[in-house]
Amino acid sequence: MTPIRQYLDLLSVQLRSMRDEIWFVVVLHVALSLGLVLGMGYLIPDISEDAAMYLVTGSATQSFVTVGLVMLPQLLAQSRAEGRMEYFLTLPISREAYILSLVTVVAVMALPGVAFSLAFGAWYYGFALTFEPAFLLVMVLSVLSLAGVGVAMAVYIPHQQATNAATQLIIFYVLFFSPVIFPASQLPDVLQHTAHAAPPTYAADAVRATITDVPGTSLNKDLSVMGGFAVATIALSAFAIRRRG
Repeated sequence: MTPIRQYLDLLSVQLRSMRDEIWFVVVLHVALSLGLVLGMGYLIPDISEDAAMYLVTGSATQSFVTVGLVMLPQLLAQSRAEGRMEYFLTLPISREAYILSLVTVVAVMALPGVAFSLAFGAWYYGFALTFEPAFLLVMVLSVLSLAGVGVAMAVYIPHQQATNAATQLIIFYVLFFSPVIFPASQLPDVLQHTAHAAPPTYAADAVRATITDVPGTSLNKDLSVMGGFAVATIALSAFAIRRRG
């Protein structure tokens, strides 16, 4: 069986096994996006158009972050604790195909939240979005880079409780201490430097570069860094679970 056929079969299995969770997560993401766009807007009276664009694109990126760096590692950690990961590792399948099937599932979960954030946010704050074709590549690399890091966390952190705690810290950091929903210039110097090592920084910047005219974006750099994160983390994770199997 070819790796592509393995991937498609694994994807079918994952989608069917998680069909109830997918709808719940979609509704949750829409609600979170609504709360973030409206709630943060209430905290910033007379919000400027550039600030509104940062908030809306950051909210869309937050959907990728939530599924890639929170839900996916928690799901894998639980799967490992319950023995379901070990079951899949006993099968004659490609480890990369197994990981990519999980990443695809979380991408499906994230997309409705991304679409809602952008559409509702642009309407609510009254600005236009200009979609470039590169936005499709940005979405793919955003999912792969963030989910790749999430998989690596679940594989390399030995205990489920530690994985869950780490994911909660990550979402807190991304919301308030990284340049996702506001510019890096508003952060202290030390956080501006640490942001260079965080994939959400590049995902948010790439989203802004392809659908808004906010100045200061670096699309080529964003794509390169996200691609590097995706390849490195997925390869490391596949190597680790290959050793487990």
